[in-house]
Amino acid sequence: MHAFLTRCFAASPRRLVRGGLALFFLGTAILLAAVAAQLVPAASAWFVPDGAFGYTAAASLVCWGVWAMGAGLRQARAQRARPPRGR
Repeated sequence: MHAFLTRCFAASPRRLVRGGLALFFLGTAILLAAVAAQLVPAASAWFVPDGAFGYTAAASLVCWGVWAMGAGLRQARAQRARPPRGR
């Protein structure tokens, strides 16, 4: 599995950046929904984290998303700086 992921993201760091953005926005949306549910308690909030585990999971999504975006951008920068093969 590790070799597949390495090969997949090495070929296109853009995938890593897009995946990171998706994780970041998902985690952020969950956290914002939790804040909105605290402000409007009468609203239906079955999808909102309701404890330490839920908030930790949502915050972890945000952190992993930021990490993935940074790793993808660093990898793209390194590929641009590398000389072309065969010369």
